Amino acid sequence: MTIQFVYLHGFASSPQSHKATAFSQRFTELGVPLTVPDLDGGDFKHLTISRQLRIIEEILDSFPGASFALIGSSMGGYLAALTAQVRPEVKSAYLMCPGFNFIKRWRSALAGEIQGAGETGLIRVFNYRYNKTMELDLGLFEDAEKWEGVEYERPVPTRIVHGVHDDTVDIEESRNFARKHPWISLKEVDSDHGLLSHLDWIIDDCLNFFSAQGLFTV
Repeated sequence: MTIQFVYLHGFASSPQSHKATAFSQRFTELGVPLTVPDLDGGDFKHLTISRQLRIIEEILDSFPGASFALIGSSMGGYLAALTAQVRPEVKSAYLMCPGFNFIKRWRSALAGEIQGAGETGLIRVFNYRYNKTMELDLGLFEDAEKWEGVEYERPVPTRIVHGVHDDTVDIEESRNFARKHPWISLKEVDSDHGLLSHLDWIIDDCLNFFSAQGLFTV
């Protein structure tokens, strides 16, 4: 079985993020290819869940006959979980502070911005990739509603690592998700949303998780 590994970065992030770069370096050292797509597709302003999922599916389609292991951070973790439900080629997933319950969290966090958007339908959010505040179309939230009702019934072996001090995605999101799905293993770590304080350990944990499933040899 040919396994392809794919890393999915978070919201307002990029393939050059600290975590994505660290994972890429370790996989390169092991001689294991790691695909890290650019999920904003060059158009952050019109970012949607559906458009990101199409980018991921294009990656999967580019490896006909392959199976996949997905690694996702924050929104990338949410996208990985969604992809695992609709694509049987996905055999495993490793999620870091996955952004479940996306609409409720972001509508709450950006309530003031959303109220002030008016007829433009645009809000301003900080983009870590460009290190500046940028415009974002509210169509992101309308589109996201289509994905809120997904039933996570396909038992894809999944490992979640979540920081107990995460103030972006409450750790209760991962706790609740793990309680409902017996094929999920959850590891809580003494860190925040970025998980950078535990990054080396997390990469080792990810490799060991995939290795235990026979996806490759550490």
